[in-house]
Amino acid sequence: MTKEDSPRRGFTLVELLVVIAIIGVLMALLLPAVQSAREAARRTKCQNHLRQIGIAVHLFEDSNLKLPVNRYGDYDDWTAFGGAYENSSSWSWLSAILPYLEQINITRTGDIPNRQLNQTPIIETPIAVFHCPSDELGRIRVYFEQTRYLRGLKTGLTNYKGVQGANFCWGDWANGNSTGGDCEPWWKGDGILYPMDWQTPKSLAAVKDGTSNTYLAGEDIWNEKRANSTGPGLGYSWAHPVEANAIAAIPPNAKRPDGTPYADDDWMGHNGFRSRHPGGVQFAYCDGSVRFVADSIPLGTYRAQATLDGGEVAQ
Repeated sequence: MTKEDSPRRGFTLVELLVVIAIIGVLMALLLPAVQSAREAARRTKCQNHLRQIGIAVHLFEDSNLKLPVNRYGDYDDWTAFGGAYENSSSWSWLSAILPYLEQINITRTGDIPNRQLNQTPIIETPIAVFHCPSDELGRIRVYFEQTRYLRGLKTGLTNYKGVQGANFCWGDWANGNSTGGDCEPWWKGDGILYPMDWQTPKSLAAVKDGTSNTYLAGEDIWNEKRANSTGPGLGYSWAHPVEANAIAAIPPNAKRPDGTPYADDDWMGHNGFRSRHPGGVQFAYCDGSVRFVADSIPLGTYRAQATLDGGEVAQ
């Protein structure tokens, strides 16, 4: 028999199936590790964004001798800033720190904070440092919101929101034991940033509980139903003072006390901080540091770190 006539032996069907099965097992083992590595990278980038925001707040205070304020024209003075909605000049603390995030051209072009929100196209500008790469909001970037504050207005979005404090009047996580004596959080928040804080401008010296113990800003996650809800406090606009702040009376990644999730448009259960990072939420502290706060944190400790000068004993 010549060399050319000798039979050629290939893989049998069984052998091919075995190889495919081995490859499948290896992929199944490797995929979680790859996904974990990707999430670790995204979480680090998200942490860096929060750190940049914290540094910008410090730079703002150094330049202005006070912290940035929210300009919410509501409650006891409806005429302040022309009102509270899309036809007003009620701008958020995030808009105030844009020059310290290398975004001064947006401030100048939009004439922030003098122009009405719906009279300047810069409100729909996506700001990369306001997006957490772990959340789909960073891919959406802008959206025609239908919230009670920005009805039908196209706006740039934010994952990061200022900490209003630990007081809240409503729902499962109501907390009437406010350090300021009032559970209303938009008007009388007991945290570092809240919509009506323009009435009482402050510096970091007001943080009597210690800047390393007090939250400055934390994360929230995209939910389209919330971006179309008229419930108070919902929405994602970086420009509006109510949508750029959240409440820490509600536990991180909160569920109902029985463990069931809240409906997407339940404003009483969704005014808190949430993230896509497994097990907790990242916060920038008033000293400029960024730390991961686990979902399992005792509620008393979580609330204590949200207030400026409560002198609470962490539980």
